[in-house]
Amino acid sequence: MKLSREKVIRLSHLIFNQLNHDEEVEFYADPQEIRQQIFKIISDEMRADEAIDALVRRKIESQKRPIPEGSDEWDVLYRKYYEEEVARHRKVMP
Repeated sequence: MKLSREKVIRLSHLIFNQLNHDEEVEFYADPQEIRQQIFKIISDEMRADEAIDALVRRKIESQKRPIPEGSDEWDVLYRKYYEEEVARHRKVMP
């Protein structure tokens, strides 16, 4: 999913505000630094998702016969390959 920079900034503020109102959460860094880290995490995940999407599309395109995008078969393969790549990506992440 692609989001504009403004939407990612807005999300980082919403996440920070939600955490900030939680009595069980205590911050030890400057709020702006925390929002910037939240922004970076969201941006990094979006980039990773775009890379996975591109890889999955290439896998589908490399099938022996053409599979039209939007067909049931394409959707099933996309979900299958996407889940496999996400699982592989999660294993690599710390």
